[in-house]
Amino acid sequence: MTGINPENKSGVPENLLARIWKGQWVQKGALPTSDGRMVRVRSPGIENRDSGPDFLGAIIILDDEILQGDVELHVKSGDWRAHGHHLDPHFNSVILQVVLWDDAKKPAQLESGELAPTLPLHDYLNGSMDELSLRAITPLAPCRDIGSQYGEGRIGEILDRCGEERFYLKSAFFEVGLILDEPAQVLYHGVMGALGYTKNKKPFQELARRLPLRVLESIAAEQELGSRRLVLQALLLGGAGLLPSQCGERSRFGGLKPPSELGAIWCSLNAENAMSYADWHLLRIHPRNFPSRRLLAAGHLFDRYLNRGLLEGIVKLVEGAKPGKGVTEIESGFLIPDLIGRGRAREITVNVVLPFSLAWAETDSQPKFSEHTLKLYRTYPRLGENRITRYLGKLFWGAGKPKVVSSALRQQGLIHLYQTFCQEQRCGVCPVNVRWID
Repeated sequence: MTGINPENKSGVPENLLARIWKGQWVQKGALPTSDGRMVRVRSPGIENRDSGPDFLGAIIILDDEILQGDVELHVKSGDWRAHGHHLDPHFNSVILQVVLWDDAKKPAQLESGELAPTLPLHDYLNGSMDELSLRAITPLAPCRDIGSQYGEGRIGEILDRCGEERFYLKSAFFEVGLILDEPAQVLYHGVMGALGYTKNKKPFQELARRLPLRVLESIAAEQELGSRRLVLQALLLGGAGLLPSQCGERSRFGGLKPPSELGAIWCSLNAENAMSYADWHLLRIHPRNFPSRRLLAAGHLFDRYLNRGLLEGIVKLVEGAKPGKGVTEIESGFLIPDLIGRGRAREITVNVVLPFSLAWAETDSQPKFSEHTLKLYRTYPRLGENRITRYLGKLFWGAGKPKVVSSALRQQGLIHLYQTFCQEQRCGVCPVNVRWID
């Protein structure tokens, strides 16, 4: 392999820079940005294979300030403006531009007017470009085919343990929310995030913050029975800035025709503080998952629980479910024909309803309800596959679906392994690689 000429910067593929950043193949300690500040990396973030910044949720220490946000990678810093990121609000979450060479000699300007520092890495790599190129194509994962080395009992035990850790972490997050806000609002915020899927989770949660559940319920309760759902849908879509009257055909309902009255209802409510179309991510989203469709579904869902109240309605569902085959009865409370299917209802149950229920029971001193919730979670059937479970499944067991990943608990265990160890490359302390004695 021939060496890469530093003057021929266009010859370096950006995916090599992504491997360098993800693996932190740089000198240890703080590194200087172009404007003289010092950066320490706590987490490089999660690689984003879709539109937007290259790494999401990174954690850095800039001088003495801890920052969490996104990281954008370029071979040359001048590519920031060349790619139009200074005009794109989806890059306003960037806290650091990482480059090999800084030809622009200035921070990256965000669409918001803020500046993100630039970190040039070329002089601080822990190997030559040729050496790093070879490392990038060499499989290093020590856990490859680990499933054939461990028996099902051992790997199942690890996944059960990690799945419970993830569940308790989720529940602890809801417990913090319950300290700061009303239980119904905390649950509503969680359900809205789940309706947004990964790409639009944050915008859905922002909408829940701007349009609290008590406001939704109080306005809808004043309407006639037959019009409550339409009012809820108008409030949600109008608050999101996604009504056809706000953004035209870009509202995109994925083949559904929204009720024609929604625009007029929104105008009649004299509501303000709507979100912008730019707040939403619509690139490479299946039409059935467009946020506008999910907001129509949310209107149906919150209308369903308007009389009883969302909190009481969901708690009753959990109380009535039975561990084992009866556990999936909770999902029935979220099914909306043509809008929320069984798969999404199951995701909401496992990732929101059950961890919230445990948190609510703990803060409300209901030990029997806590134990009941844990039993439901431990016996919940598998969810659909996602990129993490597919990736680790192939890494651990090769082709085919592993029989040992037989429950939601164990799928959640895979996700916990990935987020805690894989994405930060902490292979040396990962329980899959460490042989310990109980």
